[in-house]
Amino acid sequence: MSRRHEVGGLANRLKVFLKALARYVAFPLRIIHRLFHALLQLYSRRCQFLPVQRDGRVERVTGSFQPSLLPSKTVQLQVPPPSSGSAANSFVSLLPVHTQALSTSTNLGQQLHPAPSVHSVFRPFTPSQVMRYKKTPQIKREVKLENIPAGKRDYSDKEDSGTWRACVHPEGALYFHDTVRGIYTDSDMRDGERQSSMTLCIEKLLAQLTHQCGLQLCSGNIELVVELTRNRNKDKVYRYYLVDHPNRLLFWLDEISTKWIFDGVLGVEKWSHIKYAIQHQYWQHCEMYPSDRLPGAQLLKELKEVVVHASAEIITTDLSLSPFDGDELSKILDLIDRFGDNVQGAHYTCVIARFMRYFTRAQFFNFCGLREARLDADQSLFVKEKKSKFLVALSWAINVALFDAPRSHMEELRRVWVDRCINSPRWKNFNTKLSSEWSGITMYSTVMIAVDVSFLAVPSVNSQDTSSVTVITSYISLFCIVGSLVVSLFLTRQNQLHGQEFADTAVIFLTRVTGSVFGTKSLAMVHGLPYAMLLWGMVYFVIAFSYQVFTSTPIITLATTGSACGVVALFTLWLVSAARDFHILPLFQALLEGFKDKCRKLHRTRP
Repeated sequence: MSRRHEVGGLANRLKVFLKALARYVAFPLRIIHRLFHALLQLYSRRCQFLPVQRDGRVERVTGSFQPSLLPSKTVQLQVPPPSSGSAANSFVSLLPVHTQALSTSTNLGQQLHPAPSVHSVFRPFTPSQVMRYKKTPQIKREVKLENIPAGKRDYSDKEDSGTWRACVHPEGALYFHDTVRGIYTDSDMRDGERQSSMTLCIEKLLAQLTHQCGLQLCSGNIELVVELTRNRNKDKVYRYYLVDHPNRLLFWLDEISTKWIFDGVLGVEKWSHIKYAIQHQYWQHCEMYPSDRLPGAQLLKELKEVVVHASAEIITTDLSLSPFDGDELSKILDLIDRFGDNVQGAHYTCVIARFMRYFTRAQFFNFCGLREARLDADQSLFVKEKKSKFLVALSWAINVALFDAPRSHMEELRRVWVDRCINSPRWKNFNTKLSSEWSGITMYSTVMIAVDVSFLAVPSVNSQDTSSVTVITSYISLFCIVGSLVVSLFLTRQNQLHGQEFADTAVIFLTRVTGSVFGTKSLAMVHGLPYAMLLWGMVYFVIAFSYQVFTSTPIITLATTGSACGVVALFTLWLVSAARDFHILPLFQALLEGFKDKCRKLHRTRP
């Protein structure tokens, strides 16, 4: 009976526990359910980007709404006229024209090829949006060819189709080039249906180009890049851009959003400034689709001049705006000297275009050619925003609590992360310094852990009550030092993952970690945590050791050790204040002079 009674009591207690658990867990579960429901609603409303399918792969393209570059103005692009003449003296206005309104070009395309079964849409895009480097794996791990036929000597694939010639990029990518009209595409033109659809699209674009701008591709100065995609409704989407080689620009027949052109740079409004962003995209096109029509010798001469000037700037000043450091510029110069006289070819073109792209992007980021241009790496171009007094006071309190460590890291971050634009050479040096600092802190933390554990093992300390000041402060010191060790190891690991990345990836990383209310200060606080926690561990150890010494020693020993401790503390505070550019002697002199002035005034006022 007693065993049955115990089992029944245990079952009753289990029921009570489950009821209480259900009552306390139901409310958090309802909150989580509502949160996920709200997130799903927000996600369903996102229509700025739509997933599309390109050659069997899923990618993202801009939605149907395209904000204008600058709505109040009309783009004036310098392009060659359809007839003979100088390209420098002709201007063609590129107005936004929708393809649905061009009935003449549509009829022309329908006469040449049968109309597609679904509705097609033309949409402008940039070379940076080409999905060449984001392809999904499609090769299966299986043996597809077991034997090579006897006497096999021709290993070429029949990939050419009509006027389309299959080309292999120096990096290995396959793309197709219409050598007659100067058209490029990454879409597979070996498929008959896709080729027919692309041909219809190209004919419509060419008719629109002739009708709107009076230009033709046969001249060789204008090129077209087209990609075939599909949106969520299975409608065909043709993304395109046009290339103007004489002016080293891209242009479009429709309005295009500046999101993929400005690359997050704010305050852009001058057309002379926007030109550098367009040229950056132009050089990326030349790198992705190299052409023998480019003047290789002239481009090589221009690149050499830019690199020589950047090298001289790196040597003479620490505030250079070059996207490369001194060693990298020396390697680039050595590489240019090896080119020789004949620089025609896809490999040479890719090398020149890649370097020119980096320098042109730096010009755009630094507002080159404007009165507000950035002339040194530490110069900020934007007006400082007023911050909340509460945030300022809170950041000051945190800075004091962390022994002024965030301020020093903040100064280094400001030299690297200026106006949310990263300086690549400084970024590498900054991460090298961080790795050295955290490695040293890891070593000091390991030593301090051994010191704390050894101090707790002393018989006079070990025999004390656990509620004594010495034991409590020793425990706190040990926790702080272990925290410093763990945080420094974690940050060192993160620095190895993200510290040596290129400027593009570093910008994404810094934008993500500085997106809080404190901005860049939050990252500076995180970087200063290992140093601050190590100092707090030392402070608590000094408190524990001092309490143990000054509460269990004779008066003579207390006076001697107290005097020595006071002298050491005085010199330590003096050194710390001098390192922080806070000098006590001038402060005392100012107070003394103020006291003397008050005494003189009182003496003069006496009768």
